[in-house]
Amino acid sequence: MGRAQSFDRFAADYDRFARLEQPHVLNWLLTQLPAHAGRALDAGCGSGRHAQALARQFDEVTGVDISAPLIEIARQRSGSNVRYVMSDLMAFADPDGFDLVFSATTLHHVPDLDAALLHLRSLVRPGGIAVLIDNVASRQTPPRWVHVLGALRDVPGDIARVGARNAAWLLKFRTSRAWLNHLASDRYLTRQAFERRYGAIFPEARFERLGYAHGLAWEKKNPAAVARGHEVRREP
Repeated sequence: MGRAQSFDRFAADYDRFARLEQPHVLNWLLTQLPAHAGRALDAGCGSGRHAQALARQFDEVTGVDISAPLIEIARQRSGSNVRYVMSDLMAFADPDGFDLVFSATTLHHVPDLDAALLHLRSLVRPGGIAVLIDNVASRQTPPRWVHVLGALRDVPGDIARVGARNAAWLLKFRTSRAWLNHLASDRYLTRQAFERRYGAIFPEARFERLGYAHGLAWEKKNPAAVARGHEVRREP
């Protein structure tokens, strides 16, 4: 089963799940952003939760996802400065580039990680930034019982955070056959492998632990700014 088919089967439930999840990823993303900038890309945008947040700080936001049902949900909530494109990541191109290239919990689905990272790097404008976040694990594909145990462990915190009704729904979703079957197709990196693989494509990147995920923040040097800096240092 491909990733699009996997999410297509439970798009509405996944949208609710994403909105009830703890905002660790979003909170860290927001600390990496400039106060205001031009263009942002959300690669693997799902139902648009992060794209909507980015729209408050960027003039234009483009969300790209391979799942038609998730894109349709996102479009129902989109603002005037957000557009959504249904596309495979590797087929997406934009000659103008982006001041921010962002992706969260998507890249473990791609068949060729290095090619995807190189493609995302090519979409960053000079002076722009890449913020990439993905799940990590000690095993490439954790067994089902690990996910079920994690879902049970999270119940008390979920009750305190989103209330008993939503916590019960989260438990039901996280232990559902559809979700567990989806997770069985995932392939995760360890934290160490994440830093090695991502760091090879994005040299001098900064890394951050984000609970179940790992994050990268990288700035693409602006050649003109670097040249100006060299000229200033050469002045007597």
